[in-house]
Amino acid sequence: MKIKKALYGLISDTHYHVWDAFAKTSHDGMNSRLKIQLDATREAAKAAKAAGAKALFHGGDVFHVRGSIAPTVLHYTSELYDWIINELGLDVYILAGNHDLETNDSVFSANASASFSKIGAHIVCSKSPHTFDIDGVKVHMISWYNDHKSLLHTVKELAKTLDSSVPNDLIIHTSINKAIPGMPDVGMEAEEFEGLGFRYVLSGHYHNHKEVIPGVISIGALTHQNWGDIGTTAGYMLINEDGSYSQHSTSAPVFIELEGDMDESLIKGNYVRIRAVIKDDEAGKYLEEVAVLMGAAGVTRNFTKESALAGAGEATAATARIDSLKESVGSYCVLLGKSDSDIDVTKLTALCEDVLSQAEGKE
Repeated sequence: MKIKKALYGLISDTHYHVWDAFAKTSHDGMNSRLKIQLDATREAAKAAKAAGAKALFHGGDVFHVRGSIAPTVLHYTSELYDWIINELGLDVYILAGNHDLETNDSVFSANASASFSKIGAHIVCSKSPHTFDIDGVKVHMISWYNDHKSLLHTVKELAKTLDSSVPNDLIIHTSINKAIPGMPDVGMEAEEFEGLGFRYVLSGHYHNHKEVIPGVISIGALTHQNWGDIGTTAGYMLINEDGSYSQHSTSAPVFIELEGDMDESLIKGNYVRIRAVIKDDEAGKYLEEVAVLMGAAGVTRNFTKESALAGAGEATAATARIDSLKESVGSYCVLLGKSDSDIDVTKLTALCEDVLSQAEGKE
């Protein structure tokens, strides 16, 4: 089978961070889960290079905590990107995402990855689009906008200037409705980008890789980062010279949830949350020990004792189980918006997501 030649590699939502859950710190200050993220980045960069790509693009949210970066995170991350640019030989283009910014909108001096320009990275953080030529393909980048209407206006104004004789790809950082199953529609509709002249619209922000409609793609996070990522597809993309693309997972662990089925092929090397109804504490301890013996990178529990269920009234489907705190908060934001027209549901949801992701990073 003929191997396709890549035009460029694409990653997003790396969220480099000093993690607490399932992590430890070495004598030289390297957080073990940060190392996993950096190793996955290196893996993606090497794969892009091996496939013939000359560039690696980042779709935003390089870092995790807004307005605050641990020195060890900045040191090890900049060291890696210096290697990608100056040793591996890939041009690197980094978009500002909301988590990278100290401000609500894109301001270069308030962008946590701005200093990467000193090692040769191309940093996109402004109100204006930036365009790069990658072997005849125009790659346009628009950094974070706090307002969807303003972003769409900028995209449409850019579309008027496109050279239709060459392919045009657009990389943005925004929420695309339907990119995450169950997420309330508080973002932009994929159909809003149809007919504007872009071959691909590639968006960071939501942590699930999905082609929402033909040509409009949620890039997805490079790796899983917390329990909110259960069931999402993470990894990197390769955009090929022939106009096709492919998505690839990395060797990083993923977060999974099990309900009684202790499948070693799922458990080994991953972060596992066990949901089960147990007779007593010993039964719960046994399940945890089995997961550890099967090679889980970390284990947490969500147990309910049989005695607690005795005499309980019949629960509705909606209250019997809450699968995702993020879904619940998102739904609540929508309800608030319906009750008060002065509430900006999009901004409220984005703010809540920031708080949740920061909290989950410290669990």
